[in-house]
Amino acid sequence: MTSETRIRPETRKQMATTLLAEKDLAEQPQARPRWRATRPVRRSLALIPFLAFVLILGAYPLVQVVRMAFSETEIQGTTFTWTWNGITNFTSVLSEPTSWLAMWNTVFFVAVTTGGSIVLGLALALLVNKAVRLLPLARNVLIWPAIVTPVVVSLLWLLILSPTAGSLNKLLTTFGLPPQQWLDTGSGAMASVIAVDLWHWTPVVFLFMYTALTGIDAATLEAARIDGASERQVIFRIVLPLITPAIGAVAIVRVVMGIKAFDEMYLLTAGGPNGATTLVSQYIKDLFFTNLRFGEAAAYSMVVVVVVAIVLGVVLALRARKEARA
Repeated sequence: MTSETRIRPETRKQMATTLLAEKDLAEQPQARPRWRATRPVRRSLALIPFLAFVLILGAYPLVQVVRMAFSETEIQGTTFTWTWNGITNFTSVLSEPTSWLAMWNTVFFVAVTTGGSIVLGLALALLVNKAVRLLPLARNVLIWPAIVTPVVVSLLWLLILSPTAGSLNKLLTTFGLPPQQWLDTGSGAMASVIAVDLWHWTPVVFLFMYTALTGIDAATLEAARIDGASERQVIFRIVLPLITPAIGAVAIVRVVMGIKAFDEMYLLTAGGPNGATTLVSQYIKDLFFTNLRFGEAAAYSMVVVVVVAIVLGVVLALRARKEARA
């Protein structure tokens, strides 16, 4: 007896109906799941709280600063009075030598601290990357300065650099050397605040550089050494080109940090002596809060923002162009 004779007619009919139903279902176009169709919408909705936060805390103050920059602003009672005066605030504040001195101090400070922290951070990262037994200890110790708040850092270094009670001058006196006026001369004050900034923020650069170094394939470096490349050639011809994006990113971060620097200069030197360490941040603070020149402070702030935006825009454009060629 064959297998076909064993199947009952009603069973065979049911199987045929099932096969036809499955064929019709397969030929029908499959509808996309609803969650896939609405994913872009959900992503857009998720940005609404962030955009609202930016508009409330960013756009409104920016509009007010722009308005203040083109107005004569005074306080009458508990309110501000606004009188349109065009570009008078810009011409007034930019005609003062102090405003240009603050810009020059800022450019010099940013250039030295950015370049110095990158060189020191990269050197420390290379040394720590070579360490074996002391690797955990070295990493933990090097990041400690970045954890300390700027106020504490300033007070700590004030106790070290103070001309009268500073520990550094006491150390010099112990060895028979004359004490120095670290914070009382223009060059000495600027060198001191630069040194403090490097001590405080080089660990941040170190973290960037060390993370970039750990991302390099060890086999690539080992192959170069086997081929006869010296350690100097490995660093300058392999390591540095591979971590160039990280160097560019940390340079932008340090530039922004340098322009925003305020705490250490204000607490160590208060911008002195004779404005030698006055940066744009402190100059704006003096205009707005000390001299109550609101319009000129807003105008100077706009000038600084525009200059920084142009510089960073050019840097990012050159970087994108270089990466596109590569």
